[in-house]
Amino acid sequence: MKTFIRLAASALVALGLAGTPTLAQDRPDLVVAVNDIPDTLEPAEGMGNIHVRVIYSMFDSLIRRDFLDGGEGRGSTLVPGLAESWTRVDPTTIEFKLREGVKFHNGDELTADDVVFTFTKGRMIGEQPVVATGKRFMNTISHAEKVDRYTVRIVSKVPDLMLEQRMAGYASWIVNAREYVLKGKDAYMRAPVGTGPYKIAEFVDGEYIKLDAHDDYFGGKPTAASITFRVVPETSARIAGLVSGEFDIIVNVPPDQVSVLEGYDDIQVEQTVLDNTHVLVFYQDTPFMQDKRVRQALSLAIDRDLLRKALWGDKNYTPNSHQLPSYVMYMEDYPSFEFNPDKARALVEASDYNGEEIVYRLPLNYYLNSLEAAQAMQQMWKDVGLNVKVEPVENWSQVTKAEGTHMRPWSNTHRMPDPLGSFVPQWGDLGPVQNNKDFPDRVWKAPARFNELHRQIESETDMEARKAAYREALDIWMEEAPGTMLYNPLETYALKKSIKWKPYSLYYMDFRPDNLAVGVGG
Repeated sequence: MKTFIRLAASALVALGLAGTPTLAQDRPDLVVAVNDIPDTLEPAEGMGNIHVRVIYSMFDSLIRRDFLDGGEGRGSTLVPGLAESWTRVDPTTIEFKLREGVKFHNGDELTADDVVFTFTKGRMIGEQPVVATGKRFMNTISHAEKVDRYTVRIVSKVPDLMLEQRMAGYASWIVNAREYVLKGKDAYMRAPVGTGPYKIAEFVDGEYIKLDAHDDYFGGKPTAASITFRVVPETSARIAGLVSGEFDIIVNVPPDQVSVLEGYDDIQVEQTVLDNTHVLVFYQDTPFMQDKRVRQALSLAIDRDLLRKALWGDKNYTPNSHQLPSYVMYMEDYPSFEFNPDKARALVEASDYNGEEIVYRLPLNYYLNSLEAAQAMQQMWKDVGLNVKVEPVENWSQVTKAEGTHMRPWSNTHRMPDPLGSFVPQWGDLGPVQNNKDFPDRVWKAPARFNELHRQIESETDMEARKAAYREALDIWMEEAPGTMLYNPLETYALKKSIKWKPYSLYYMDFRPDNLAVGVGG
C-alpha cells in the first residue's frame, strides 16, 4: 500500500504546529523530474544522491559552503548559515552565535536546544544512535553544549581541523527538537520539520514529493510557491516532459542528448562535474574474491579513458586515487589508476580463480550510464580471463540483500574537501565496506594499520604528518583493492530558459532565493 502523507496548512495551524503563511498566487509551482525519490527525509539518515537533492532545500546547517562564491561551484568558502558567527574556543571546541528569530516550518523559533538535540548522543552520535548513518560523518563529535538561548558549543573528542567543515556538510542539518521528540524518528523521517525555504506538503512513495514554500524563511521569501520532485525513471520521458512543458527541470541527462535539447529555443542545459566518484565495491565472501590478485585484476582491466570518452564525451575525469584536486591535502604526484590488461591477465593466472562466474549486480535508473559502463567493462574483464555476469535489477535491495552478489556499483561523494569527507567514513571501520549486518562475510577485513591511520587523519593537527598518514592509507587501499574508482560523472540538468538556477558540485539542488529566479528569459 502506498504511503501518503498530506499536510494541510489549515490542519497544522489548528494543531499549533505552523504559522499562517500566505502563498502569493503569482509564484510558480515548479516540477522537477527525477530518476527516483528517497524513502526517508531524516537529514542525518538520507545521505544518498536522491536524498540530498530534496533535503537541501528543507534544512539549514550552522555554517554553509558558498557554492556561488565564484570558485567554479566547489564551495570552498564557508559562510554563516543558522549561526551568524562562530569562534574557535580551543582545538576541540567551536562556539556558535545563532541568528535570532529563525523560524522552523512549524512556527517554533530556532534555539540552542535544537542544536544540542541535533547532535545529541541519542540521535546520531554515541554507541547506539537512532540514526547510525550520520555517525560516520560526525565520528569526532563528543557533544553539544548550550551556553544560552542563542549560543551553543560543539565539542569534539579529539582536535579536529575539519570541525568547521563538518558543521557545513552532510548530517549537520539542524532538526526541530520538539517535533522529533513528539513524532519519533519513524514519523519524522516522513514529515520532517526544518528551517529551510521549503517544507513537506505531500509524500507519495515511488511517485513524488511535494514541498511548499516556507514564507518565514530567514534567507528571504522563496521564489516558487511549491516544488514537486516527480519520479520519471526513463530518460526519454523526462526529456519529452520538459519539451512539452510538463516539467520545469530534469536531472540525469545523458551527454549524448545535450545537442538535442540545445536545439529547442526555450530550453537550456546546465552541467557540472561532480565531487562524487563512481566506484565498484568487491564483496569478499567467496574464495576467489578473497584473493586480492583477482580484485587487483578487476581494476587493472578497466580502460577508464575509453569509458569517459564513450559515455561522457571526455568531459569528466578520473581522480588519482581516493582524492580530489580541491583537497587541501591533495597529492598531485600520487599514481593514477592503472590500465594494464597484461598485468591483470598475469594476476588472474597466478591466482586461485578458475573461471567461476563473478556476478555484478546493479540497480537500473540510479547511476547514469551505469549499465552501459558495466557492459563495456564486462568485455574488458573477459579479455583478461574474468567471467563476469552483468545482472541489472530493479532496486537496491536486490543488490545488497541478495545472495550471490560479488560486486556492486557505488558512488563516493566527497562531502568536504578532505579525506574525512569520504575516504574515512566510507571505507573506514564505521563504513559499509567494513560492516555488513546482512552478510557479515562480505566485508573487507582491512589491515589494522589502515584503521589506525584513519584515526590519525581524524586527530592529527600537524598537516604534514596528517598528509603522510593519508598517503600510507591510500597505499594500503590501492594494494588491498576492496574496490576501485571509475570516474567523476558529468551531471547534466535541462530546464526552461525562463528559470535561472545553477547546479552545485554536490547533488544538492539548492532552491534558495539567491539561486532561483523565474521569468528571467525564454
